Amino acid sequence: MRRTLMAGLGLALLAGIGGCLDLEEKLVSNLSNEYVKTQAGLTAGVNAIYQQLRGYYGREQQMALGDFGTDIWTNGDQVAGGAQAWFYLNDYSSGLTSTDGRIQELWNPLYTLIARANVVLDAAPSVPEGGAMSAAEKAGRVAEAKFLRALAYFELVQHFGDVTLNLTSGALSTEAERTPAADVYAAIIKDLEDAIPDLPVTQAEWGRAHKGAAQHLLAKVYLTRGYKQFGQGNADFQQAVTNAQAVVNNAAYALTPVYADLFCGTHTADQNAPDPNRQGFCNILNYNEKQPEILFSVQYSYTAAQVLGPQCNNTAGVCGNYLHLAYLSRYDGDATLAAGLPRDLNNGRPFRRIRPTPFLIGLFDKTRWTGTPGQSDILDTRFDGTFQTLWIATATGTNPAEACPNCTSGAALAPGDTAMWMPGYQVSDEFRRSKKYVIYVPCPLEVVNVTTAPECGQNNKSIRRYGWEVGPSVKKHQDNGRTGGFQDELGGRDVILMRTGETYLILAEAQAKLGQNQAAADAINVLRARAASAAHKGDWRQFMEVKASDISLDFIMDERARELAAESSRWTDLVRPGPDYFVARVKRGNREASANVAARHALRPIPQQQINGVTGAPYPQNPGY
Repeated sequence: MRRTLMAGLGLALLAGIGGCLDLEEKLVSNLSNEYVKTQAGLTAGVNAIYQQLRGYYGREQQMALGDFGTDIWTNGDQVAGGAQAWFYLNDYSSGLTSTDGRIQELWNPLYTLIARANVVLDAAPSVPEGGAMSAAEKAGRVAEAKFLRALAYFELVQHFGDVTLNLTSGALSTEAERTPAADVYAAIIKDLEDAIPDLPVTQAEWGRAHKGAAQHLLAKVYLTRGYKQFGQGNADFQQAVTNAQAVVNNAAYALTPVYADLFCGTHTADQNAPDPNRQGFCNILNYNEKQPEILFSVQYSYTAAQVLGPQCNNTAGVCGNYLHLAYLSRYDGDATLAAGLPRDLNNGRPFRRIRPTPFLIGLFDKTRWTGTPGQSDILDTRFDGTFQTLWIATATGTNPAEACPNCTSGAALAPGDTAMWMPGYQVSDEFRRSKKYVIYVPCPLEVVNVTTAPECGQNNKSIRRYGWEVGPSVKKHQDNGRTGGFQDELGGRDVILMRTGETYLILAEAQAKLGQNQAAADAINVLRARAASAAHKGDWRQFMEVKASDISLDFIMDERARELAAESSRWTDLVRPGPDYFVARVKRGNREASANVAARHALRPIPQQQINGVTGAPYPQNPGY
C-alpha cells in the first residue's frame, strides 16, 4: 500500500520529543530508527507516540470536531466572526470546506502518530531481550504501540471513512490511495486483539495503556462496525458486549463512587468560595487524576518540558491542555452581566467557543430533581458535576435594582457572597427582587434570527436567559492549577479519553442491539445509582430506575449526553448509527444547524493539503465536498 504524504512527513526522525510528567521519560533528540532497535530506544519510541497524542487531544480541534454541530452543543459568541469565524463546523453552512484548519489539525497529528508507531513496530523485532528488558516487558511496549495506532486509525476512520492504511514505516512517498473503511476496521481490530494479551491489568506508570483501555476501545470499535454495511451485525455487537463486560467486571476499573470526583476536588477553606451541592467552579488543587475508572487519559503537566512543536499553537512550542478555555460562560468584564466578578484563576478565562444547547439542558431536567424542577431536592448529581452554575463574588459591587428580569434587591455584594446563579429552571420576579445576585434561566427556544423570536435569541443577557455569551460553564476541563495566572492558556490537567462510565454505555448499546433490553437497563442503572445524590442513595430507584421498556437507541443517546457531556465524543456517537440518524438528532437538538445539516456531513472533508500534496493518481475527496 502506498504511503500517505502526511504520514511520510510525520516521521521527521521523531526528533525533539518532550517529556510527560507521569511517564517520567527524558528528553530524547535524534530518535533515529537505529536507536529504536535498542531497549532504551524502544521505550523512548513508545513514549514519543504517547506524546503525539497531545497534537490533537486537549487542543481546540478536539472540542470543535468532537462536540460542535451536534444535538447537545452549539457555538458560543466568540465563534461568530473575525479570526474565529468557523461557526460552519456547527451550522454546516458553506464555509465548511476541505481547507478548514481544524480538520487538517485532526488529520496531520494522527498520521504523525501512526508514523511513529510504525517506526517502533518495525524496529521491535530487532530489540534484544533480557537484562534491563524482559520478553514480557518488550511485548508490553509493542502492545502499547499497537493500541495507540489503533486509537489513531479509529479516530480517523470515524471522521473520514476510507483513509490510507499504512502499517509499516518504509520509504517516504508522495503517492497515496484511500483504503476501504472495512479494511481499516479489520486492521484496528487486529492491532487491539494482538495487544490485549500482552498488556497488564494496570500499569506502574500512570498514563500507559493497559488491558482495560484496550478492551474498552475494542468494544467501541466492534459496536461501531456492527452498524456498518460491511460489519458483521450481531456478531460484532456480541464482541462489543464481551469486551465491555471484561472491563466492568474487573474490580481494577471500578467506578469512582461520587460522579463529581471524576473531574474536580472539593473547595478548600482558603478559596473563600462556598460550594453548595458542588455548583461552583472546579477545584483541581486537591483533585486525583489517577482513579481506577479513568481507563486512559492523555498526559499533560504544568512544566515547560511539554515540547511538541508548532501544532501546539504556541510560539515557544510549549503545549498545554487548551480545553479549559473553550467551554466557559462569560462572567467577567461586563457591569451589565453581574457585579463582583472580575476575571480570576478559579473561574477561568472564558474563550466562549462552545455552549450547551437547550436540548442538553432539558435532558438533565428529566432526572435532576425528585419533584417539580427547583421545588425539591437534587437527585441526579451529573448536572452539577458537569456544569458550574454558581459564581461567588471576589470583589465588592452592586447589581442595580432595575425592572425585571434584570431586577435584584440592589443590596451591596461583598467577597464571598453569591454574585450570579443559573438554577436551570424559571424563577418569579418576586424571587429575583429578594436576591442581591443576578439570576439567569434557561431559554425554552433557540433560533438564529433574533428578530423572529426576541425572547430567545443568541445574545440573551439583557433578558437574563442562557444564550451564546452567558450560560452554564463546563467544569470537566476547568483548570485553576495553571501556573501563569488567570490569563494563562496552557492547562496542565490530563484529558480523559476512556473511562468505565462510558464502558457501561457501550455495553448497554450493544445489548440493546441484540434485543437484550433488560440487560441494557441494568447496565445504565449502575450509572444512575452512582449519579444519585447522597440523600437519595436509598430511594433512587423510585425516581430514576430504567426499565427494559425504556430502552431505545434514542434513550441511550440521551443517557450518553447526561453521563459524557463535554467529553468530546458526541459527534462520533451520533454518526455511529448512520447518516440518517445523525441528521435527525442534530435537527432535533441544534436549531442553528437544522437548516443545513445533511447526510454528507456524517463524514468530514479530506483536508485539501493532503489532496494537493499527492502525486500520481488523484486522492479522492468525500462526496459533497
